[in-house]
Amino acid sequence: MIRNIASNIILVTLLCVLAIGGVATLWWNSSLAVWPLNVATGPALEGGVLGLSAINQVFAEEEPHVRLHRIQNDNMATSAKALENGIADLAVVRSDILMPKNGLTVAILRRDSLVLIVPAHSHISSLQNLAGKKIGILKSGTEEEERQLEHLLDAILNYYNISPGRVGRELLSFEQTGEAVSQKRVVGILALGPVGPGLISKAIASVTHATKSPPELVGDKQAAAIAKQLTGVESNDIEAGAFGGASPRPEEDLTTLAVTYRLVAKYSLPDFVVGEVARILFLAKARLISVSPIAMQIEEPDTDDKNDALPVHPGAAAFFSGEQTSLVDSATNILYLTSIVLGVFGSGFAWLLGSREKPIKNKGRMEIDRLIEIMREARNANPEELDKFEDEIDTIVTRSLGPDAVPPLDADQLKILSIVVHQARQALNRKRNIID
Repeated sequence: MIRNIASNIILVTLLCVLAIGGVATLWWNSSLAVWPLNVATGPALEGGVLGLSAINQVFAEEEPHVRLHRIQNDNMATSAKALENGIADLAVVRSDILMPKNGLTVAILRRDSLVLIVPAHSHISSLQNLAGKKIGILKSGTEEEERQLEHLLDAILNYYNISPGRVGRELLSFEQTGEAVSQKRVVGILALGPVGPGLISKAIASVTHATKSPPELVGDKQAAAIAKQLTGVESNDIEAGAFGGASPRPEEDLTTLAVTYRLVAKYSLPDFVVGEVARILFLAKARLISVSPIAMQIEEPDTDDKNDALPVHPGAAAFFSGEQTSLVDSATNILYLTSIVLGVFGSGFAWLLGSREKPIKNKGRMEIDRLIEIMREARNANPEELDKFEDEIDTIVTRSLGPDAVPPLDADQLKILSIVVHQARQALNRKRNIID
């Protein structure tokens, strides 16, 4: 009976778990489940790919299970700190400014390459030739990025053992670049920006218009070696003609340095959530291009680069490798594991109940065996031993048949025990009669 009750409890519990799992799965599949995520962004990509209202509108067609809420900051460093301090779940960071200690890469949103724009037939063929010269620094729109560009220039000059103080600088907007070059106030324009449409293309057009000739682009052949000494900087190859124009520039493939803007996630964020973010971001990439051309710059991070300063989040890596586990799969796996655990628990519980019944049966058997021994020993017992046997029979009766008997015996055991007790008392009485 006890075993049947336990089996019923286990069955009901398992059915409840299956029902809850089924309801949860239906709830998730119906897209009612939405995981809100706070995204810390700086001003650099304002209105671009992380214009979150545009993203959420595009993503709504895909019925995603994540919803992005922007936390706008004044600079990239603050965004990185927001992730570190737990204020944000995701953040847009720049690889050479500040890397959040608890951040892992989800996607590369943009790759900015460093180029020096010099007029045609310039004698400047390398950044090594800048000693004693003055260059223009192309404004990017934020003081933080412009300051970081100068730091990057200083690091490159130091690599070549050139004192940064030997290179003059003038901060210029792209509209001012053509005039500055044509008037020879500067020998060239140092710019950091995306390949293709953007500030660099505008500066190239400005210089072309002012000098009546398309400029040359200078990179750095030692980019790979320099990148190893600088945090968050990497070597990058720009394809010939990447910046377009009437005379597409550069004329040949150009090796230079680059920095990346990345969407990073807290390492503690569940893999299936990060995988969902990566999935909807790349699924919607084509449609985002119509909202913002900068979406074309979105790319997968290198999941094989173990030396990356910002390694890829396991959830994103699983998506890119085709091994992504959806939340539904996770819920199904949990449900399956729960069923296994309950099955093992149920079997163990049934075994324990069976083990508990064995002592009950063994106890009844032991009491009966002792009464039979008393019947045998009574044949040669003296009056004092007979009294002891009588007391022991009373104890057995109290222990086995009394209202506080633990554990209780079943009906068959009680019946047998009653018969044996009666026979044991008769054996004691017969012995007393013989002694008397």
